[in-house]
Amino acid sequence: MWLVRHAQVDEAFHSIAYGSRDVALSEEGLANTRAMAASFAGLPVTAVLSSDLERALSMGRGVAAATGAPLRATPSLREIDRGEWQGIERDDFHERWLASAEAYWRDPFRWNAPGGESDEMLLSRVWPELERGLSDAAGGTLVVCVHANVIRVALAHALGLSTPDSYRFATFPAHANLLAGTADGWRLEVANVERPRQAAG
Repeated sequence: MWLVRHAQVDEAFHSIAYGSRDVALSEEGLANTRAMAASFAGLPVTAVLSSDLERALSMGRGVAAATGAPLRATPSLREIDRGEWQGIERDDFHERWLASAEAYWRDPFRWNAPGGESDEMLLSRVWPELERGLSDAAGGTLVVCVHANVIRVALAHALGLSTPDSYRFATFPAHANLLAGTADGWRLEVANVERPRQAAG
């Protein structure tokens, strides 16, 4: 299962905690989306799963076109909802988080911004969709085109890591991670690569 992060968003949103809002890709992001999608051509992909937000769905459409695999898009794979903090300046977001840090550290997995989602809430909608996608892939390779926190929480769950430890898995825009299923559970084969062929050889 490939977990692919969408490409760079437009510069107008770089200073905003946009969360689950639908924001546009930059011109560079559009180019990187095309390059990442094309790099899956020739790989044994049997299903593509995507968030329905345009920045991720552009990647999903591209991977599906490059591989011929069917695409399914769902709102269940949208980025984490930041509630009342969504849409504010990132500096303001950081200040509010610092003011809430004590509550976060009491229970990081269940902490959420006011009116927003916790990692627990995010995982509860994401993981069932990934399992359904794996069923769609029928034993083949699934490509999932999503968002940074969706990937972070999914990797933490698959690898048995805590929420604080999950922040070690920062995925850059238009980069990918490969999880392989084994008899002993999930194994992270490659992390944060620019092109899947770097892992596939």
